[in-house]
Amino acid sequence: MKITKRYITVLVFASLLGSNAYTQDAPQRAKAYMVADAHLDTQWNWDIQTTIKEYVWNTISQNLFLLKQYPDYIFNFEGGVKYAWMKEYYPAQYEEMKKYIREGRWHVSGASWDATDVLVPSTESAIRNIMLGQDFYRKEFGVESTDIFLPDCFGFGWTLPTIASHCGLIGFSSQKLDWRTNPFYKTGKHPFTIGLWQGIDGASVMLAHGYDYNQRWKDEDLSKNRELLELTTRTPLNMVYRYYGTGDIGGSPTIESVRAVEKGIKGDGSLEIISATSDQLFKDFWPYKNHPELPVFNGELLMDVHGTGCYTSQAAMKLYNRQNELLGDAAERSSVVAEWLNQATYPGETLTEAWKRFIFHQFHDDLTGTSIPQAYEFSWNDEFISLKQFTSILVSSVGAVARNMDTRVKGIPVILYNALGFQVTDIAEIELNLPNAPKGITVYDTNGKKVAAQLLSYANGKAKFLIEAVVPATGYAVYDVRTSGPVNHALASASTSTLENSIYKITLDKKGDIVSLFDKKNNKELVKTGKTIRLALFTQNESYAWPAWEILKETIDRNPVSITEDVKITLVENGELRKSLCIEKLHGESSFKQYIRLYEGSRADRIDFYNEIDWQSTNALLKAEFPLNLENQEATYDLGIGSIKRGNNTKTAYEVYAQYWADLTDQDEHYGVSILSDSKYGWDKPDNNTLRLTLLHTPATDKNYVYQNRQDYGYHCFTYSLIGHVGNQNKVSTIKKAELLNQKLKAFHTDKHKGTLGREFSFVTSDNQNVIIKALKKAENSDEYIVRIYEVGGEKAQRATLSFVGDIISANEADGTEKTIGEADFANNELSVNIKPYSVKTFKIRLKPSGQPTYHVQYANLPLAYNLKCSSFNEFRGEADFESGYSYAAELLPASLTVNQIPFQLGEKDAANGMICKGDTIDLPLGRKYNRLYFIAASMDRDYLATFHCGRNKTELMIPSYSEFIGQWGHTGHTKGYLKNAEIAYVGTHRHTPDGDQAYEFTYMFKFGIDIPEGATHFILPENNKIVLFAATLVQEEQKEAIRASELFHTAIKEMDIAAAQSTEITLEENYLKEAKVIAYSGYISDREKPEFMIDGDVSTKWCDISQTPNYVDFDLGETKKINGWKLLNAGQENHSYITSSCFLLGKNTLNEEWRTLDSVDGNRRNTISREINTSSEVRYIRLLITRPSQSIGGKDTRIYEFEVY
Repeated sequence: MKITKRYITVLVFASLLGSNAYTQDAPQRAKAYMVADAHLDTQWNWDIQTTIKEYVWNTISQNLFLLKQYPDYIFNFEGGVKYAWMKEYYPAQYEEMKKYIREGRWHVSGASWDATDVLVPSTESAIRNIMLGQDFYRKEFGVESTDIFLPDCFGFGWTLPTIASHCGLIGFSSQKLDWRTNPFYKTGKHPFTIGLWQGIDGASVMLAHGYDYNQRWKDEDLSKNRELLELTTRTPLNMVYRYYGTGDIGGSPTIESVRAVEKGIKGDGSLEIISATSDQLFKDFWPYKNHPELPVFNGELLMDVHGTGCYTSQAAMKLYNRQNELLGDAAERSSVVAEWLNQATYPGETLTEAWKRFIFHQFHDDLTGTSIPQAYEFSWNDEFISLKQFTSILVSSVGAVARNMDTRVKGIPVILYNALGFQVTDIAEIELNLPNAPKGITVYDTNGKKVAAQLLSYANGKAKFLIEAVVPATGYAVYDVRTSGPVNHALASASTSTLENSIYKITLDKKGDIVSLFDKKNNKELVKTGKTIRLALFTQNESYAWPAWEILKETIDRNPVSITEDVKITLVENGELRKSLCIEKLHGESSFKQYIRLYEGSRADRIDFYNEIDWQSTNALLKAEFPLNLENQEATYDLGIGSIKRGNNTKTAYEVYAQYWADLTDQDEHYGVSILSDSKYGWDKPDNNTLRLTLLHTPATDKNYVYQNRQDYGYHCFTYSLIGHVGNQNKVSTIKKAELLNQKLKAFHTDKHKGTLGREFSFVTSDNQNVIIKALKKAENSDEYIVRIYEVGGEKAQRATLSFVGDIISANEADGTEKTIGEADFANNELSVNIKPYSVKTFKIRLKPSGQPTYHVQYANLPLAYNLKCSSFNEFRGEADFESGYSYAAELLPASLTVNQIPFQLGEKDAANGMICKGDTIDLPLGRKYNRLYFIAASMDRDYLATFHCGRNKTELMIPSYSEFIGQWGHTGHTKGYLKNAEIAYVGTHRHTPDGDQAYEFTYMFKFGIDIPEGATHFILPENNKIVLFAATLVQEEQKEAIRASELFHTAIKEMDIAAAQSTEITLEENYLKEAKVIAYSGYISDREKPEFMIDGDVSTKWCDISQTPNYVDFDLGETKKINGWKLLNAGQENHSYITSSCFLLGKNTLNEEWRTLDSVDGNRRNTISREINTSSEVRYIRLLITRPSQSIGGKDTRIYEFEVY
């Protein structure tokens, strides 16, 4: 059978007649596999907290009832994270559920940590998702899932069967292909309803179409149901796989539906009704080689319309997800190296926690960009937490490796880390703290040879520069940076309309678009005559039915326009390694800044387009358009593992996805162009010459999901690149260059010292460029290392040798879930592998110990005088009060913490375990030369800047709040962008109130470090009773910690917003209410609790009103004032329930006009509400309107101690 990349191969159905399954004399009864499910969207039109409090509870409680009541009922449920929430929040029901799992009646479906999208996540993410799910199921229930269960995803890539098969799964089901708008296969939307789906490497899983998962049956005998019987006729197999139950909000099938299935099982109609697990059909046909009657489909199963916007919507989420995939990989690899060298303990628990935290946000209504704005507050926060955790682990592990490297150079030692599985020659961008501006930069490699370097800038004590570097595979190299060399003179300045390097010459028109891109070496013009490479804006982007989900073909069939307002073109770099033009433009309220960058050296063939866009345009779609002087009806698109050829736009494929790159090569194969991307996934090809990469999608809306007409309003930063190549595309070369764009060289600064590893070190490498090492980590459940390889050439089977730094003492082949499936071939330090085209293999290895001396942290716990009980147990939630009745959940807290090799001993969970800072002096032990003090701390109600003294040193630190968010993307009109700077030591996934758990209301602890100067005898705490210390550790460090010397991830937050978040406390201006008059109110209880008391500046007095809600107070400011922010101090110190849940700040300018909303808060749980208003307003009159005064449902007590307006 010929395997193609785009078309179906279906076995002749005549073979059914010869099948063992159909050779009986009497006709077989048609079968209906009835699969009960309650598909639950982790987020969509609600947030995670609602999911946990309502929908997870409904799912477990309702199905336990049905399982007890109906003996033939089998329930299927997917998503390991939801099972984890059941365990965390509903432990009694969880234990009861486990009994039914053991009996096979509650079936664990789907295999994965969550039912995620399968197009935007990387191949490695997809494998991890399954591994994390299966690991949880094995440990918690003693079972494994065998299928991919995705009732509601927006298309399925050709790699899915490959990934599933590699993870030991045998089946896949969904109902989503019914959502296709147009017929794909003559008149049908499906290749078949039941059959085999072949992946890109030839591996197969069984595919079953499940139909609508919201199906409800009447109380009837389903064995006689005509609708079901008709569905069995849609396949010659004479059967149907039929979901029934509920969708999106969890829960369960109706009682009537369950009764109908039970009656059908006992019925005597034409149908055999089977109450089925989601994988029973697949198991009934396994092994598939015995069933030649099964039709086969070979290709991808994308949606035509519904899902086309999902490759682009919520651009910040896609950026953060990509970066977590990359940083997680980099941190794991370096942690393996550090452990093998006996320099650090592998932080497996934190790494797994970080992967789990961001990976479940790949869910199909989350990463796809189709949830409500409030839901993304949780998503962004989780993404930032994982990014910060990966970053901390990466810095620590590289520093651990650096201890054994020889950094004794003449200048400043900089360690470059390559997280890729092949040697990298590339340009590294480095940032060093220097006391004075350098005159120039001179850099030497590991062999003392001078390399190309370019000073970019010096500002705020930081020098930024580029260097040309070579770093071995999964390796490290020490470079010598000197600032005493000759001045780096800029080359002769070029015209602002042209930019040129040794390969390309770029010419811009007055609009800043590229009218000519000339390959000088090959005498080839790359821009199609009369066209320009540009940012192309579609100014009509209506998508009324499913706005975020769908980019309509009629939109991209229109002619886009160039962005032409206030164009400014500036030459901003003109150095030895990089030259850059900055093009600034406006379109309405949106501003665009694009840097076109040309390089020399190893990157000379790559043109980067780095973009900073403040996007404020609705009814608009932004693409990067590349009309090329090439012609081909097909382009090649990266699928993560392998690639696929697709044609020009059609009604069934006009907006398609790709992972890292797409390529258009001339049909005569003389020349081609690859376009790379660091966070964009949507593409289209309108004609034989043009590729377009989709950048931002903000549709016009009508009645549905109206808020999505402002999606992605805010600041974005991203890079896409162009690489020309002679001849047909070398896929391996393109893949490596795309990997380099994404997984850049990372720089770290350390002090000078000798080391046994020398100045260059590599852990593992492959001798075959077609076989790339894509993952290196420690096994989840053993002391083995996991090594995963991909075959990326796609032409033929490959043999490769993986060479490790040490000898192998054992090796086995494993599946993607780290389950051993066979032996591996190894000798000495070499692992020999054979791998099919476009396939994945995983190995588990043990290496001979490195022989390096074990690094032991020399430390001592510093005793603290605990005076605050910070944590409570479930049964005694009211016995602790960290802040306003809230407390840490004791059942989540460990007894001790190790944060990047620094150990901390926490206080007892059931006693005072926090020390309030009251200016205390803590004695340091005498006789030991500790030079570093680490402590864990958090603030109560908000972030506080505080000064800590140790000997003659004083250190200012921002101590973040123990709760709320770590960071947010700046969504205009919704959230302000920020990211807190402190290192996260602990994350608790709920907090306690006296009444119960606050689901997904995180609690944090943060790690800080200060130097102990020689002779210091005391550590003096700040005078701030809002700051609490939990533990402190004294450490003797022989070498200083490694310091990050390059950017490890983008925040997509404006630099000024980051600076504000990381500097000092926000200083608000004059409180207008100091001089305001109260002119109206809803009521008050007594003369001691009048409205005036909440503006008197005294935090011991309050306004109290228990009349019918809503409660309000009106103020006259005396004159019109510009309102930028406000603050509310609630009565949480009296009782947690007295914290205002929902309120509005209203304003107007005359007494006769209607109030208008200036700001609002809903679902608040903080005692102090402090808000900045994104769009300021000028008003004279202010109303504070309290709509839900209490945390308790139906509570009527409005209690406000202070109210301020700025």
